[in-house]
Amino acid sequence: MKYIIGLLIIAGLWACSKEDWPDNSQSEANLFAVPAGATGEEAELRRGFFDRTGMYLLFSDTLTAREVNGMGGKKEVYTKVHLEWNMVSTNQGIDSFICYPYKALEEKKVVTEFVEREVLVSVPEMFYPYSLMLLDRLVYFKWNYGSYNDPVEYSFYAGMQSTVIAVSNLSAFTAEEKEVLKTKLVGSLISSNITAIPDDDWADFYSYSDEYYKLSSKYEVPTPIEACGYLPTYDIGWGGPDFHSKEYDLKAYVEEIFKLSEAEFRETYAEYPIIIDKMEEMVKVLHKHGVKVYE
Repeated sequence: MKYIIGLLIIAGLWACSKEDWPDNSQSEANLFAVPAGATGEEAELRRGFFDRTGMYLLFSDTLTAREVNGMGGKKEVYTKVHLEWNMVSTNQGIDSFICYPYKALEEKKVVTEFVEREVLVSVPEMFYPYSLMLLDRLVYFKWNYGSYNDPVEYSFYAGMQSTVIAVSNLSAFTAEEKEVLKTKLVGSLISSNITAIPDDDWADFYSYSDEYYKLSSKYEVPTPIEACGYLPTYDIGWGGPDFHSKEYDLKAYVEEIFKLSEAEFRETYAEYPIIIDKMEEMVKVLHKHGVKVYE
């Protein structure tokens, strides 16, 4: 088996903003919330997290389990957060995720505390997802013409109704490793919901590469693409996304800004002043919306 640690944000389906969250004002039960009668430390951990952040906290992709009578006797039916379809359903998709939950309550507490006290304090609420699912591991299996590709392991996944953070053995991380993880997660949370920032705020950023957004194909962008203001992040050739679109242009810059220090960014792209200018414009917009970066 081949495992690749990375992050995944499904193309074209970024995590929804609070305005897009499901309407829970109806009388039916909210499956993401802790049941009213639930007791115990985990239930209180999840309730407290919601009270403080406004996000639902999950430790599994299983929302409910109930016993039903069917042919052959009783069986359990599960309602799950189906990440492969970005929706809550009892149906199964062909592509598949396997979620590995934490085995011990103490692990859940450690990761929850880290995410809340170290990560979320650097993420303005406008970028918060509907719910956070904290897991030990998240493994993705892609169906490919009759068989599955090698499994790929992800540390971050942004879905429509739940964003997954998967980290194993956080207690063993050094202070430096935790800082690296924190920076990565802050950037991923903001990148996955960058559309929460009004499009008009990006007018100056867009102006540098505006003529290329209109091209019908990414292959029409002159090379080197950096001279046109594009980062190479999503320029991965055949089968890759349209890196020249506004969506992927924004994503690439957000991810690179959180990956590199300001000095590293300026040094890496010193040959392309247009990229430096776009970075500075993006930083201005992020600062306007409370994101602390390159200060």
